[in-house]
Amino acid sequence: MEIQKTVQAFQRLKGQETKIQPAGIDTPHTSEAEPPCHVMGFAGAKGGVGTTTVALNVAMTLVQGGHSVIYVELSPHVGTAAWLLNMTNKSPLNHASATLKDMNEAVVNQLLMQHSTGLQVLCVSPWDQEVGAQVSTELLTGLFRELKGHADYLVLDFPLEPSFPSVCFLSQCQILDLVMESDAIGMNLAKSQLAFIRSHCETPVFVTLVNRSGIPLADGLQGVQEEIGYEIPVVIPAASELCYTAGIKKLPIVCFNPESVLAMQFAQLSEQLLGYFSEDGSEENRDRRGRDRRKGNRRDRGAW
Repeated sequence: MEIQKTVQAFQRLKGQETKIQPAGIDTPHTSEAEPPCHVMGFAGAKGGVGTTTVALNVAMTLVQGGHSVIYVELSPHVGTAAWLLNMTNKSPLNHASATLKDMNEAVVNQLLMQHSTGLQVLCVSPWDQEVGAQVSTELLTGLFRELKGHADYLVLDFPLEPSFPSVCFLSQCQILDLVMESDAIGMNLAKSQLAFIRSHCETPVFVTLVNRSGIPLADGLQGVQEEIGYEIPVVIPAASELCYTAGIKKLPIVCFNPESVLAMQFAQLSEQLLGYFSEDGSEENRDRRGRDRRKGNRRDRGAW
C-alpha cells in the first residue's frame, strides 16, 4: 500500500498535478502575477546523515514537477553538492563579500550555477576560514531576499550550529526538515537539535529518518516517533548501490532511476513538504497543523 502511495506521489509531482497556493497572508508585496517564493530548509541532526542527498533529490523532484528551484548549499567547509552534480563551484560568499555589499540581481546571477536539468545551484560558505570571522547576517539576509525573486522555491541545505549564520538560516525557512539516523546517538542528537530549533524559531518541523543500515528499527517507527516527540512521515531506506551509482553518474537518484523505491520516497517527502504550502487557512491554522505534526502519538500515520 505504501509503495502504491509513493508511486502516486511521484506521478503527481511529475504530472504537475499538485496545485501550489501562496503561503501566508497577502501583503502589499504579494501579487497574483508574482507568487511568493517558498523556502524549505534541510539540516542534519549530525554530519554525514545524508542531508545533502535528501535535499538535492527533493529539489530535483520539484524541478521535474515544473517548478523553478534554487538549491543553496551553505557549508562551513567544502560542500559536496557541486561535486555530486559535476559542477565547477564559483567563488564562495566570503571571498565575494566586497562586491556583495550592495546585493543585486547581477551579483546573484554571477554566483548561480545552472544544471542541465534546470536546477539552479548556489554553493556558498558564510563561515570565513579565519577564526571568529563570519559573513554578516545583513549580507545573508540581502542574499536571500534577492534569491527569492529568482525561483518558486529555495531549498536551503545547512548545518545546525550555535552560530549567527545558522540562526539566520532558520529565520528564513518556512518549513524545516531535520534529517536523522535511527541509532541511539542519532536520536539523542536529533532531540538536542529539535530543542535548539524550538528555542530559536517557530518554524514548522518535519523529521526524515534515514535507515542507512537497513536493520529493522528496534522499537519500530512508532517507538522512534515517541522518543523524539515528532511524527516521521517518510523513512529513507538503505540504498548504498543506488547512492554509489548516483556518485558515478553525477546525478540525483530521482533523475536516473525514478522508479526505484528510494526515488519514490523522495517524491513522497516532496509531496509532504508541498502539502504545507497548499493547505488552506490562515497562518494560525498552519501553525496549529505544524504543532500537530510534532505529536508522536498519532499511530495512524508515518509507517513506511
